[in-house]
Amino acid sequence: MNEKLQILKMLENKQITAAEAEKLLKAIDGGGSVSSSSTSTPFAPPPMPSTYENTSYSAPPPPPAPLPKKEYDSYTYASNSGSRPPASSSSGLDDISRKFESFARDMAPKMQKFTEVAAEKISGAAEWVSNQISSDPSGGARAIGGAPPPLQSHRPMSSAKPFAPSGGVIEKNIEVPVETGGYNELSLSGINGDVRIKGYNGDKITARLVYRPKHPTASIEMVKLGGKYFLKYEPDDFHSVTIDAFVPERAFSVIKVDGINVQLDCASLAANNMVFQNANGSTRLNALTANNIVAESSGGAFQVAHISAEIATIENLNGAMDASELDIQKLKLSNYNSPLSIIMSRFNRFTDYTWAVETGNAKLGLNLPTLPDLGYHIKAHAAMSEIRLSLTGLQFLINEPSLVEARSINFDSSAKRVKLAVETSNAPLSIS
Repeated sequence: MNEKLQILKMLENKQITAAEAEKLLKAIDGGGSVSSSSTSTPFAPPPMPSTYENTSYSAPPPPPAPLPKKEYDSYTYASNSGSRPPASSSSGLDDISRKFESFARDMAPKMQKFTEVAAEKISGAAEWVSNQISSDPSGGARAIGGAPPPLQSHRPMSSAKPFAPSGGVIEKNIEVPVETGGYNELSLSGINGDVRIKGYNGDKITARLVYRPKHPTASIEMVKLGGKYFLKYEPDDFHSVTIDAFVPERAFSVIKVDGINVQLDCASLAANNMVFQNANGSTRLNALTANNIVAESSGGAFQVAHISAEIATIENLNGAMDASELDIQKLKLSNYNSPLSIIMSRFNRFTDYTWAVETGNAKLGLNLPTLPDLGYHIKAHAAMSEIRLSLTGLQFLINEPSLVEARSINFDSSAKRVKLAVETSNAPLSIS
């Protein structure tokens, strides 16, 4: 009975588990015993009968029975009191302790190496952030938005791989305050992507850049130099550069936008001078106001609408052109190897207009308004084709199949006067 009380007391003191206590109690009920001495065997089976009872000497004592196997969780002592179990529990616990100490000794250098590498990575990242804030890559110009993250760390790391976004594409958002009241110039350029520029009622350039560099040292940044704001990069260093930007609609004296293999789209802008150039891509210009506009495009469709300017030169090659509502005093409009269509509902801003419109090897069609206070003087030439002129109120000065000159009867007294020279070749010319 004393052995059972002792087992229960050990269980109460958390020196043994409930499963161990149950096994010990079953051993006692089976005829074993539990010793109170820490140096003796905790319990042993009943004596075995000797096979040498008829001999003159006693049989050797049997070896002690093995202790019941105890299952220990490696986190048991850490989750309880943080101390090791008492030495009197069993020699099996000493084996577990020795194995844990050996495991800890093996892990120590590995944990140290992990800590050093992690610290090195954090230090490298902090260094890069510091460099981005303090660097001036423009050589005197103040960098706006910063250069893109390098494709490898400034500090060499034996275990770190170079940083490379998925697919090699990098995306960056920039925001640039624009100083108003003086001379400002904006210049943006893209390659092999989209270039979308839209004016808004604000005082900042807000842009999203998406680009794919050819090598880790390729640099692209938005730079302010005096009153000039421009995207600085070497086109040969990039596979593609896409721009999606909102800019103050009336903050710039000069706006220049160009691209190669891009979809160019510019809208809601006002400036003294505007220049647009695009090669091998479509172009769309809408709601622009300027003193002088130059737009050149090739290899794609060209749409131009709601343009107000004193002087404009618009040219396209190998792509259909649609023009509408062009309130331009002096206009030179040409399209080659593709048709050109012009639709007008009125002439508002100026008293006198002078237009020269031309197509080569393509159809030319003009739909012009007929108003009481609007007069036309038209010269039309269609080489190797015919001219169809169906405006009302005209007096013909020359009327031949491929050459026509006509003038409104009230031209001199009209409030709005339009002088129009149109020419095409190898295709019909229609004015209505």
